[in-house]
Amino acid sequence: MPNLKRKMYICFSKEEIGLLEDFAKNKGALNISQALESLVKERNSEN
Repeated sequence: MPNLKRKMYICFSKEEIGLLEDFAKNKGALNISQALESLVKERNSEN
């Protein structure tokens, strides 16, 4: 069975990190990583 987890390193500015933290809070995520996973899943389901 293939490994479905992906790893990708992404760099953000301080302003972007602030926006991601706000997004995470609004989504009920525990951290930015969970918020990003949620965002990627949303975008993938649109396609």
